[in-house]
Amino acid sequence: MKGRFWKLFVVCTVFVFLFAGPGLAQEKTEFKFGGGTSGGPWFVGVGGAVQMLNERLAGKFEFTYGASAGSVENVRRITTYEYDTGFAHSTQLWEASNSEGLFKGQPPVTNLRLIARVSDLSHIWVSLKASGITTLNDLAGKKVNVGPPGSGGQVNSLYILDALGLRDKINAQNLTFQSGARGLADRQIDVTTGSGIPFTVPAITEIAQTNDIVYIPVSDEEVEKITNKYPFYFVVTAPAGVVRGVDQPVPLIMYSAYWIVNDKVPDAAVRAMLEVVTEPENKKTLTNIQRNWEGVNGDFSGVANLGIPVKKAAAEFWTEHGFKIPESMKVD
Repeated sequence: MKGRFWKLFVVCTVFVFLFAGPGLAQEKTEFKFGGGTSGGPWFVGVGGAVQMLNERLAGKFEFTYGASAGSVENVRRITTYEYDTGFAHSTQLWEASNSEGLFKGQPPVTNLRLIARVSDLSHIWVSLKASGITTLNDLAGKKVNVGPPGSGGQVNSLYILDALGLRDKINAQNLTFQSGARGLADRQIDVTTGSGIPFTVPAITEIAQTNDIVYIPVSDEEVEKITNKYPFYFVVTAPAGVVRGVDQPVPLIMYSAYWIVNDKVPDAAVRAMLEVVTEPENKKTLTNIQRNWEGVNGDFSGVANLGIPVKKAAAEFWTEHGFKIPESMKVD
């Protein structure tokens, strides 16, 4: 009799968990937020956001910083559910949607969701003024830091060099933004690079205080070659004085960054994150830590043709704040 009772109990328990509905299932509450390489803007900005989210959402959700080389690694880890959220360049979103780059030979990624547009970013080529390097063509034969493996900065460097026929003509170095800037200051390399908030990268700004640097411009002809091959890029002019040593306006290659999650992140967590980072005082604090947070918004028009949907909670949140979400990007 006792044996029958326990068998019946087990069967009923399994039945309840299988058929009683999602209410009994506990939603995910712990999330890993992918950051960026040391010396880059995301390393600082994501670290500050993780701390704030944990303070403001204590008891509801918990966040940890995910050590990352940047955009490429963030996309890879988010699609494989190692990370839950992070920033990504439009470059990597294009690759994931078109089975290019890191995703070459794989089916198009379908488990990414957009939750915010972060900012426009610039790709900066930097040298010491004494080097005499003034054009991108001058990179041929030089020791050039293209950025660390797994970073969006490296991908941008290689795409730009590829479009200009320079990829096989340089002595490529794979250093972090910080190490590249130090290597430039120590005359160990000829050129370093950085991808970040428009016109500046922390590591480059730092060495500019004690070294005469130059930003290397992109010409109209080079812009045409780059954008013909990689249509997610565009050009913007950095103003004179943006960092010490940049005495004239400089045209630079630009692209955009977006905040993404994978499809397993609950809508409640997405809504909570967006509410925290856009609350005026919180936004001011985060912007003082890292300027990327100043431009967070619901404009997804720049990636509307990639086939990556906007998370439902994010679509609702940004619609309430006056943004129009393209119908093709909405998802249940």
